[in-house]
Amino acid sequence: MLSAEYEEGVADEAGMADLANVHALFDGDIGDMPAPAREAAIALKRNRSISGDMYHQALDYMEHVRRSLNNDMLVPVIDTYYEVMYAEPITADEYGIRSLKTRASLSAREAVMLAALRRKVLDYENVGAAAADWLISKEEIVNTMSTGAGPLAGRNSEEAVQAQVDRLIGSAKNNGFLAPVEDDEGMYVITKLVPVVLNPERIAAWLGADDASTAQPEPDGTGDDSDGSGHTGQDEHPEDDDMEALF
Repeated sequence: MLSAEYEEGVADEAGMADLANVHALFDGDIGDMPAPAREAAIALKRNRSISGDMYHQALDYMEHVRRSLNNDMLVPVIDTYYEVMYAEPITADEYGIRSLKTRASLSAREAVMLAALRRKVLDYENVGAAAADWLISKEEIVNTMSTGAGPLAGRNSEEAVQAQVDRLIGSAKNNGFLAPVEDDEGMYVITKLVPVVLNPERIAAWLGADDASTAQPEPDGTGDDSDGSGHTGQDEHPEDDDMEALF
């Protein structure tokens, strides 16, 4: 992380920065942002979210950071409770300009896993555990996803379940929901982005969508399976189509 104080006229391979511009970092630099503000804005654009020292650095230079994000059709979303910030794509009604970032989308299975991670965080919060101790194992994820009402329940092949869970864990890591525990294979830390993204408003929206879908009548109006066999004719294990855009 860069210090809030930095020396003017920084030399690099491109030459000497323009001393007439107090914020210049390289030859020909006409940028008007201090170096720490640039660093924070770049972190928000490159990563799903920021926290810790970088979160506070972004707050210190919020006016600059917000302007930089807005120029790329992004807006900062700040959670002051968990101290997490992320950049959300935005659209302009009269212009077809695409944002620098695209929203993360979850499949139905990924949404189930995210909800399970949120419940796990709630358990930890109820006992006052620090965020660094929000641990979950691959074995626990497998059990959650493949038993009871889990989307992988009923699969005959354990190898198939393991492969699907590996895929879900990989997606969760890419989205910033899980971080591997160093020197402990199969263990992960649930990040603070999980409760930030799956907030009460989104939970209510998801539950509302579920209620609406269950209230829909069957095509024949009877509520019975069309062939009486106990199957609806739909894939009981649908592919991971994108279902929900998050952030």
